[in-house]
Amino acid sequence: MNPNFKLTENDIKIRQENVLDMMDSGIKAQATKESIYKVLRYFLINVCEDLLQGSFEERAHQFVEIARDDQTKATSIIIAYVKRLRERTTLDKSDQYYMNPSTLPNKVKPIKKLLIMNDIGLAWKRIYTFYPEENNTHQGRGYTKEEIKKLLEYSITIETDFVILASSSGGLRLGAWDGLTWEDVFPIYQVNGRYKVELKDDENATIVCAGMVIYKNTPEQYTALISIESWKKLQEYKKAWRKKMSRIPTEKDCLILDRTSRRLPLSSKTIKKRIEILLQKSGLRGPLTEGNRRHTVPTTHGFRRYWDKVMMQTVSTKGTLSALVIKERLLGHYGLVKTDKNYFWTDILEHVTEYLEAMPELMINEEFRLKGQLEKTKLENQKLLQINYEKELALRRLSEVEAKVERMQKYQIKH
Repeated sequence: MNPNFKLTENDIKIRQENVLDMMDSGIKAQATKESIYKVLRYFLINVCEDLLQGSFEERAHQFVEIARDDQTKATSIIIAYVKRLRERTTLDKSDQYYMNPSTLPNKVKPIKKLLIMNDIGLAWKRIYTFYPEENNTHQGRGYTKEEIKKLLEYSITIETDFVILASSSGGLRLGAWDGLTWEDVFPIYQVNGRYKVELKDDENATIVCAGMVIYKNTPEQYTALISIESWKKLQEYKKAWRKKMSRIPTEKDCLILDRTSRRLPLSSKTIKKRIEILLQKSGLRGPLTEGNRRHTVPTTHGFRRYWDKVMMQTVSTKGTLSALVIKERLLGHYGLVKTDKNYFWTDILEHVTEYLEAMPELMINEEFRLKGQLEKTKLENQKLLQINYEKELALRRLSEVEAKVERMQKYQIKH
C-alpha cells in the first residue's frame, strides 16, 4: 500500500455507516464475539422492537445515530432497560425469569462496546447507579483431581484427552482453543539446570513442560504453561493427526481438528459440548435441582479454577508477592495490579521454576505425578547441595581471610 494517501469524505462516511464493523475491530476472540452479538441482538431486536426498525445491522446503525444526535434519549433507553432487568433480580430464585444481579452488567456491556467503538460516550456513571447490589454471587468451585480423572476415563478421543489435560494444567479459558496452530505449542527444555526454548545441535536436554501461545496476535496474547503429561498426550495426538491427514502437520496447520471433518478446526463450542456429554455419561453432573440455575462446577471454567487452587496452595520458594504476580501472568492477567505489566516484566522461562513446583499436583495420571514429584525432589536436593557448597566455599574463604589477618598481626608484632 502506498503510504502517501489522503482520506476523503466517502472514507469517513463508510466508517460511520459500518457501526458493527467498528465494534468488531475491538473484539478478538470468536467466542467473545458470538456472546456479545447474542446479547446485543436481543436488545436491538426484542427489547427495542417498537423503537427501531429493520434488520439487526440497520437497528444497530439507528441506535448509534440516536446516541450521537440525542445522548439523553439513548441514556434513557438504556436506563429503562436496566430497570426492567433489575426487576428480574428481585424475583424468587426458583422463578424461571430470575436473574442473578452479577449477570445484569453483562447485558449492558455489549451496548457500551458498540457505542464506545463508534466514538460515542454516555453518562455511564449515572446508568451504573441503577444496577442492583451483587449480594448473591454464585458460589461455584473448580473440578477436583478425582473428577478430572473420571472425565478422562469416559473420554474416547485423544484430542479430548489433550484438551482436558492442557486446560487443567494450564488454567486455560474455553476461548483459548480458537485459532490454535501447531506453532503455538512448543516444548520447554532443561539443560544443565537452565530452561530453554531453542536448543543447539550438541545439547543434551530434557523436556520438562510446554508453552502455549494464547490469543495470538491480539492485545490479550500471553503464554501459558502446560504439564509434561499434556505434552506427551499431544505427541500421541500428533501421530493420529498424521495418520488422518496422511502428512506431518506444518506450523500453520490447525492444532485440533474436528473428527467429523478433514479441514475444520475443533471449535470452542464443540469442546464445551464434548465436556458436557462426558459430565453426563460419567455421572458427575445431573439435572439442576429446584431453585438452582447453574451447576456447582462450570463446564470448562472448572478446569481453570482447579489450576488456580493448586497454584495458590503450592508453597513457593520465591517471595510471596512475586510468586502471586507470576501466577496471575500464567492465567493471562496483568498481575496483581495493572501496572505490574509495565514495571514487573517477566519472560516465560522465568515462570518455569514456579510452575514446576506445582506441576506434580496439576498432573492427573498417577505415574506422571510420581515422576513429577521425584523430579521435584531431585531439583530440591540439587538446590540444597548447591547451597551447602556455597556455604562451605564461604567458610573456606572466611578461614583464609582470618589466617591472613592473623599472619599480618604476627608480622606487625615482630616489627
